[in-house]
Amino acid sequence: RSSHAARQLPEHAVSIEGLSHAYRDRRAIRSLDLSIQRGCLHGLVGPNGAGKSTLLKILATLLEAQSGLVEVLGIGVNEAPMRVRRLIGHLPEDPVGYRQMTLWEMLDFCGAVHGMSPASRAECIERALVTVGLELKCHQQVGTLSRGQQRRAGIARVLVHDPDVLLLDEPASGLDPRARIELMRLMRGMREAGRTVLVSSHILAELGDLCDSVTVLDRGRAVFHGDVAELPGADGELACYHMRILHEDPGLGDLVGDLPGVVDAVAMESSAAWRIVCRRREISPAAILSRVVESGQVVASFVRDGSRLSEAFLALTSRGVE
Repeated sequence: RSSHAARQLPEHAVSIEGLSHAYRDRRAIRSLDLSIQRGCLHGLVGPNGAGKSTLLKILATLLEAQSGLVEVLGIGVNEAPMRVRRLIGHLPEDPVGYRQMTLWEMLDFCGAVHGMSPASRAECIERALVTVGLELKCHQQVGTLSRGQQRRAGIARVLVHDPDVLLLDEPASGLDPRARIELMRLMRGMREAGRTVLVSSHILAELGDLCDSVTVLDRGRAVFHGDVAELPGADGELACYHMRILHEDPGLGDLVGDLPGVVDAVAMESSAAWRIVCRRREISPAAILSRVVESGQVVASFVRDGSRLSEAFLALTSRGVE
């Protein structure tokens, strides 16, 4: 990407000092300070309501920073939002799909919105489609693509104008394991191409293996910010398990969550896949399995998530507020 090499870019892709943001009576971000090195793949994790999406929206200039300093590649998001938008690509958790357009038409439209000429749009669209592996789907309607393909199409959309910084909010949400693996491979490729990738996700094991550095948010504050290798160990009180059942069951969260010692039971990509957090001294894995089997469900897998990021996440954060 020679155009990027030619640009004089600062050391940090993101610089934040004293950022606070509130929605009426709820403070989403509290006195946040952090900096993200240019050219790295940075993870943003935290429970629901921790401030992840709010932070990404501020960086994407969709929300105005209420206080403090927020810069993307040395440019203030409040002072020059249009300049910032030329340098970033933002993929929200629930992106607009343009379902009736073909994939090429959607990308061409997005390129035109960024002021690109027809000739440059065609070249950049072809490059973006090859990057996400959808060049053979270019004339297919977006609404007919699989969920995983739609996620990759969303990434192609934010790549069209050749941004330096990518802001990806829960890009793996709702994807099956194979599609998630393909997405992780794609994000590594974007980092290797010289881009800075900031990604929020609740799939902690994969994020820990993927990222160079991470910020753990809890109730609007950064409780950890640094290299993944420097994450603290868990205190040993809590354990996290991943369970898959054969048939979807939205009520399973309440069923398991009522057990003494279970802190949280959260559906992952569907209600057939669950993350269960419990106090190890108060309940055994066998007791959780018994409750699920007694409900008539067939358990396909039940494994402990002992990844460094997951253990640190449990030790550093409180339960979500949303």
